Amino acid sequence: MRDIIAWELARRKNTIFWWCIGSVVLTTFILFLYPSIRDQAEQLNKVINTLPEGLRGLKTGQSTSVNVADPVGFLNSQLFYATLPIVWIILAITRASGALGKEESSHTLELLLARPISRTRLLLAKAISVTLELCFVGAATLLAILVVVQIINMAISAKYLLLGTIFTVLFSLSFGAIAFALQAASKASRRVATTVAVAVAFGGYIIASLSGLTDWLRGPAKFAPFHYFTPETILRGNIPKGLVIYLVGTALVCTLAAWLGFRRRDIE
Repeated sequence: MRDIIAWELARRKNTIFWWCIGSVVLTTFILFLYPSIRDQAEQLNKVINTLPEGLRGLKTGQSTSVNVADPVGFLNSQLFYATLPIVWIILAITRASGALGKEESSHTLELLLARPISRTRLLLAKAISVTLELCFVGAATLLAILVVVQIINMAISAKYLLLGTIFTVLFSLSFGAIAFALQAASKASRRVATTVAVAVAFGGYIIASLSGLTDWLRGPAKFAPFHYFTPETILRGNIPKGLVIYLVGTALVCTLAAWLGFRRRDIE
């Protein structure tokens, strides 16, 4: 199993490197905007807080007033609620869908299973490789954040930045888990794995973010994962119980669905 994990990471080392670079550059660029935004906070706050609650929710996930001079408010609205999750969700879904899907499409999955390894261990190795890939990108981005916040004198605890990054990585991985489970479960579900994962992720983002605009969206928003993803709360040192329940529940359901389906179905 360790050989498969090492092989997966080795053959994708260039891709991992460029994902790390892209995430770091994007994050660094956004953070270096903070000093100029902080200096113009009064005017910007007036503009942002006159927007409808739902439109503010697209950037912050909350309908409350925004203070862009506040380090936590800035990081939540500009980095942790939308920017990093969207980038990392794309990575998680594409990697999770391809981990088994590309092998099966190219008919190399049978060769892997011809080795002395069970389907369960192969499934676990693929899942670990996808998880490690996103963790590498998250770690590189966190390092960049820790360095830049010192340079620009942003007053925020490194512990809370670590906590925010960990939960953002886990949240992004949850959509990869959905795609991975559907790829593994059956021939029918693998055809819609990417579509379903994208719909749950970005459809949920739109519904949760716009739920402040109209009452009829508030009910459906409770079923959207983004409803429970509140980076501002995490960056202040509080872990949302709803987010923990969602992450644990998704991990358990996806693990069980992938294991039960993959160990029984025919490989194309």
